[in-house]
Amino acid sequence: MAKKWRKRYAVVKIESAYGVPSADMTGATILEVVMLDGGNPYAGNTVDRERMRDGLGAFEQVNTGPYVERQIRVPYAGQGTAGTAPAYGPLLRACGMSETINVDTDVVYQPVSDGHESVEVWWMEDGQMQHISGARGTWSLTSDSQGLPYIQFNLTGLYKKTEAAADASMADQAVQAKELPINKQNTTANIDGHNACMSSLSLDIGNTVEYRNLINCESVHITDRQASGSTNIEAPDLATKDYFAAVESHNGVTLVPVTLTHGSVAGNIVELKGNQVQLNSISPTNNQGIMHYDIGLRWLPTGSDDNDFTLTFK
Repeated sequence: MAKKWRKRYAVVKIESAYGVPSADMTGATILEVVMLDGGNPYAGNTVDRERMRDGLGAFEQVNTGPYVERQIRVPYAGQGTAGTAPAYGPLLRACGMSETINVDTDVVYQPVSDGHESVEVWWMEDGQMQHISGARGTWSLTSDSQGLPYIQFNLTGLYKKTEAAADASMADQAVQAKELPINKQNTTANIDGHNACMSSLSLDIGNTVEYRNLINCESVHITDRQASGSTNIEAPDLATKDYFAAVESHNGVTLVPVTLTHGSVAGNIVELKGNQVQLNSISPTNNQGIMHYDIGLRWLPTGSDDNDFTLTFK
């Protein structure tokens, strides 16, 4: 029987012990997902099993360490209740983010350099399932004006063969507020005190994710982080804001605060904030006949404080 592409979903759960899969989906969450990429259910380094012979032709190819790569795109929105973590919070935590819950107020995520958590993922595909454990990854945020914003997670996990689907009835369906379009009514932005007329803003946490398969050891690690992104804004008069001066770095680097706040109703307000952002490039572009600037962003920490940025759900 043909497998339907639309009949797919993902179930996730924070691991209590790294790489140890749960017996069932108790305590797991069925995510509300915008898109599941096909990814690579059987990734890994391959080598040819070469042999000398009296003839030409290909050789057998051997996977020397199988692992899994999967992509999950979720709505950039809150849970619906202030002080309650979003349903995809486990994915943020598995991508090198700490989670601080302030009950009835907000939930704050911030990058960390150590103590990275991991998730297990049940990847469900129309009657079949791949149960992935030990997954860690990286993520990126896309917010384009007049579009629906989203976060995309790129996960790497330990390999297990796809099998007949398990019963997902023990998992909890995600409680998820609906994402709102990026526009004047729902979104505000500020770059170094300037309320820029902004067309888009993106952030990529830029984790380096390494799969390791050694004697007695198999694991996935986050080994580095280089948070970057970009924004596209309407070009202001120099007297209003001199972005060319802000980008210059040949005689000293200028670091500025950048904030993007999306939503206005408690429980579905998400604030991205960086206090030390370098504007590292500028390029004029045409947007509906209006001069815009594409500006590169580098989200920087203060020394080793891991305060590149915060993502706050209010």
